[in-house]
Parts: sequence; structure tokens; C-alpha cells
Amino acid sequence: MFGRGKRWGIRCHRMIQAWVWGDVPTGFKKFSPNRRRMVLVREGLERSLAAEKFFTQREGEKGASPFHGRGRLRFFHLDNGETALVRTYRHGGLLRHVTGDCFFTWPPRPFRELAITAEVSRRGVPTLEILAAWVERLNGPFYRGWLMTRELKGADDLWVALQSEYYAENDRGPLLQAVARGIRRMHDQGIYHGDLNLKNIMVRREGGRVVSYIIDFDKAELFSREVPVGKAERNLRRLLRSVCKLDPDRRHLSPEAWDLFLGFYREANAG
Repeated sequence: MFGRGKRWGIRCHRMIQAWVWGDVPTGFKKFSPNRRRMVLVREGLERSLAAEKFFTQREGEKGASPFHGRGRLRFFHLDNGETALVRTYRHGGLLRHVTGDCFFTWPPRPFRELAITAEVSRRGVPTLEILAAWVERLNGPFYRGWLMTRELKGADDLWVALQSEYYAENDRGPLLQAVARGIRRMHDQGIYHGDLNLKNIMVRREGGRVVSYIIDFDKAELFSREVPVGKAERNLRRLLRSVCKLDPDRRHLSPEAWDLFLGFYREANAG
């Protein structure tokens, strides 16, 4: 009877741990510096990204990255002189007026995105390197969350790139081809992006070619095989809505350029 009760206690403990932390990917450590704060951090960065240092620097940080979605990314300076970017989780839509940056879904969204992004990288899709995720518990089930990534130096989001003289008309083809191949690879590797738009695709030149990176997997869904055709098409339609919203006159991505992009996507071989 005692053994059965002990096994039940162990099982309950594991269930609670899974509910609180989610799936912790290989290469990350979890710890709680106090009862309110929880941290997942890449192995080897425990001292550089100590919770006390993070919250102290976060409160005093003045710099901000030009790239942002629902909120600007904040710079965080690592001990080795490198720069990381910190994103604060915020609600969109009508909820942003009610709950702002407070969430109540568990496992916490930063931990879930960290695990998904690690899997995206494992499947060979270029994305940002996640360094850590923090959660600060509030009252009851509510919490705030942050995600830290290594800065991708020299990169622009796709919307900035489309407006840039750096990607002139004669470079538009390689740019669109790189993005199309990146999205096709993501779909072929069984990754459905929940909010694909011009702001969460990053591009930069590497060794004379354009490379695309897909970011922000907060709402992503993973499949054991390729993404179903219907969902893949939904991703592309979502991307087109983003184009029409940011570029209603289609000055920077004309209908003809979109057709060229779709052609690259259809022809792409994820390898």
C-alpha cells in the first residue's frame, strides 16, 4: 500500500512538473531562483543569464531594437560582449486592452516557444538561437514572460528588406527565392507557423547569397510529417494578407512579384 502511494506521489509530481515547465529540450536547464521566478536557460549561460541580473538590467535598459511585433525588443548585454534581444509577451487583439502582458495558460508560453524553436532548429529550419526564457508569477495562475534570443547581426525583417535599396530590383529574385525556399522547407519539415507575416521572416546576406530565417513560433504547430496542404496554403494566405496590410498599393511587392514568389515556393526542394 505504501509503495502504491509512493508511486502515485511520484506520478503526480511528474504531472505537475510537466504542467509547470512543459517539455524542456536537451541543452537547457531549469531552475527557480525564488518562488515567483522560473527560468529555462541554455547550458553554459547560467551565470551570464542569472535571474537577478536579467531583471535588474531589464528594468534599467533604455536601448531598443528597431524590430518588433506587439512590442519592441529590448537589448540585453551578455558578459562576453555579445548582444541578445529580449521579447516581452503581450496579448494582441482585444485582449491587449484587458490583460496586457499577463497570461494564464500553462505551460507558460515562453517555455513552449523555447521548446518548439529548439525543435525547429533541430529539424534544420534556420531560425534564431534561443538563449533563455523567464516567467514571473503574479497572483493565482497569472504570469508575465520573456524570451531571449541571440542577436542576428546584419539581418532585416522581410518588410524592411522589401523597402530597402540594398535589395534592388535585380536582387529581388534571389530575395524572394530565399524566402520561398525557407517557408517550403519549414512546411516539408512538418512545421506550421501560426502567424506567418512579413515581420517574422528575417533575411541577410551570407557569403554572397541571401539566407532567410523564420522566427516567432509562439503559435506554431508541429507535425510528424509534412504540413498538410490545406494548412500550408493557409500560411501562404496569411503571409499575403500581411503584404496587403503593410503594402496596400503593392509598391514593394507587386502581384507579379508575389506570383514569382509562389513559383519559387512550388519548385522548392527542401532536401
